[in-house]
Amino acid sequence: MAQRHYEQHGTFHITTNAKGRIPWCTLPGVPEIVIDNLVMTKNLYRAEVFAFCILPDHVHIVMRPGEKGVSAFMHSFKRNSSRDVHALIGARHRSWGSRTPATVTDGEHHLRVVHEPHLRNGRDSTFHCDQIRWQNGFHDEHIRDATQRSAALTYVQYNAWRHGLCADPEGWPWSSLRYAHLMDPLEIWFD
Repeated sequence: MAQRHYEQHGTFHITTNAKGRIPWCTLPGVPEIVIDNLVMTKNLYRAEVFAFCILPDHVHIVMRPGEKGVSAFMHSFKRNSSRDVHALIGARHRSWGSRTPATVTDGEHHLRVVHEPHLRNGRDSTFHCDQIRWQNGFHDEHIRDATQRSAALTYVQYNAWRHGLCADPEGWPWSSLRYAHLMDPLEIWFD
């Protein structure tokens, strides 16, 4: 059944997960693709992005989606980022050889990526490259006031630290705190 998002316009805190919670979002080269696609989608949809955090198996975004709405924005973002991540994985595949499992690491997670489905071993962290995709749908929280927006921004920007992925709250490399120049300015909201 298709997910329904009745609120399409306004400010949202979005969470989208990697399918099966496979931690591919922070593999080498992938966060850059996700950020590039986020900025590209923002520009295409005339949206505003205020914060993001890319974690190994999910992404948080605080944004205003533009006139086409949050569902169209997220569909475009996920479709295009998936295509580009698959192109990166495919390029690595050609350099690894089609039957050779390769161990890929993001410093925290060690994953074995295979390109032949029959080589996949379900008992460990080996997965087929076709499993690198977004889960269908996304979770959205419609932000209605300045207090809620402030809480969402703080939650997103410091999420990696709360997950124990970095020692310093501002030390995660795949957070909008490191890419402030790509974020839209926040207008002042009066409650």
